[in-house]
Amino acid sequence: MDIKNALLVDDSKVARFTLSKLLKGSHMEVSTAGSAEEALDLLSNSQRPDVIFIDHLMPGMNGVEAARAIRNNPATAHIPIVMCTSGKSAEFEEAARKMGVDEILPKPPARDGVARVLEKLRAMPEAEPVTVSEESQVPPANDPDIPLLNADQVAMAARAEVKAQISEQLHERLTQLFDDQVGYLRQGMEEHNDQHTALVNEKLAALEALLDVQQKAIARTVTREVNVLLENALDKSRDKLRKDLLKTMDRMIGDHNTHLQEQLDRQREQDQEFWKSLQADTLQQAADTSHQQAEQVARHLHDLTASRRRKSSRNTYVGVLAISLAVAVTSVAWMQGLLPV
Repeated sequence: MDIKNALLVDDSKVARFTLSKLLKGSHMEVSTAGSAEEALDLLSNSQRPDVIFIDHLMPGMNGVEAARAIRNNPATAHIPIVMCTSGKSAEFEEAARKMGVDEILPKPPARDGVARVLEKLRAMPEAEPVTVSEESQVPPANDPDIPLLNADQVAMAARAEVKAQISEQLHERLTQLFDDQVGYLRQGMEEHNDQHTALVNEKLAALEALLDVQQKAIARTVTREVNVLLENALDKSRDKLRKDLLKTMDRMIGDHNTHLQEQLDRQREQDQEFWKSLQADTLQQAADTSHQQAEQVARHLHDLTASRRRKSSRNTYVGVLAISLAVAVTSVAWMQGLLPV
């Protein structure tokens, strides 16, 4: 069944406050009553709650009597009733259930006990209106079946009634005194909490100011140390980069010089080969030219000799030939660079 709101019936303000706080902690709406009579008036004049928590011992109508009255009313008979009591005997629990009580909640209530009771109630099916049997009802005072009492029994009943009234008055006075003391205690606790809160706030403000100063000092120290570390790291990185760059440049220059030297060597070899080829061609051309000149001179001399009919002697021919050979040899020597220019 769905349980969203509860009616709390107890003559003690402290008990109502404690149990109301636990029920509100379970996300429930709570209405309260200070007596069984007030609770019955609320049930007859207002909206019905989903569950009723009622104290056992109260001035006037007690919890058991109130539970019986609720069960005898068809409009409220279906509402679950939880009896709040310090009595935990099996006999009392059995008697209370006969009077229409669904669950027993020990006093003072605990959070897990309230949660367990609510869980049981939510697991219950929707109750049908019922009435308490005639055997469980108190017979009227004018019932002829009730035997008349003698003087001793009347005296004992009177003493019991006096004791009950004294007990009720003592209970009321103690409850009122306890509520007053609780009020004074609560007021003192609130004043103490206010003073403690003010003191804590003052201490927190001083601590925050101190923390702010320390944080700024730490921030400055950390910034300075970080700057030093960054400068050292940058210097190391700069030196390493410079060394790596110099090594790289040296390697590149060495490779470039090696490449240039190889090119120069190849060019020198090519030049030497070209020069040798040029010298060989020049010598060959000089030799061919000298040979041709010698042949031309020889033919010219031969023709000259023939035209003059061999006027010159053979020695002249030999001298001319020697001159021609000398000229050829001189040309060859000059081509080889043996003679100065």
